Amino acid sequence: MPSSAVPLTRSARGRPRDVEVGQRILAATFRQLVEVGYGGLSIEAVASDAGVAKTTVYRRYPTKREMVVAALREATPFPAPSLDLPAREGLEAFVGTAVAALVESGAFRVLGSLLLEDQRHPGLLDVFRQRLLEPRRAMVDAMLTRGIERGELRPDIDPLIVTEMIAGAVFGHHVILGLTADEAWIRALVDHVWHAIAAEPTG
Repeated sequence: MPSSAVPLTRSARGRPRDVEVGQRILAATFRQLVEVGYGGLSIEAVASDAGVAKTTVYRRYPTKREMVVAALREATPFPAPSLDLPAREGLEAFVGTAVAALVESGAFRVLGSLLLEDQRHPGLLDVFRQRLLEPRRAMVDAMLTRGIERGELRPDIDPLIVTEMIAGAVFGHHVILGLTADEAWIRALVDHVWHAIAAEPTG
């Protein structure tokens, strides 16, 4: 068989990228964002955190910005409360999950860093909003719409404003006041929101 007809071997074609290494790099990037912010983050620090060589990172992400965008776009586990739950129960489940996903993960600290960097590095904050915030907003919108359909909620409520009430309270409690949320606080928040949006009793 002529040499030109010899099939390429796996090594000749190049080995597939190690998915586990890629996941470690993106996880390390997010950790570094939480700890030092975008301005303090470096590819060298991410490589050390991930336990890989700098060249391994550079082959995947030639610039810090590309690496950060990839980390922000990674799927963030956030189970949506069932739309079959009563609206109040669904809201309480959502707030509890949001606190864990956005506060305990350090996502709020990342948000603060990107707010500071927005003028120098436009677009990063948009990625954060699209990946982490918009899906959560859509969950609340779907729960409120279902609650209106079932007659649990006032039909004239604005889902965006209700979402902002919840998000503002969580942000203010943790970021501005520096407090932590326990189950009692979450229930109290939902109580206040519920009084504003619940349908008037009939009969």
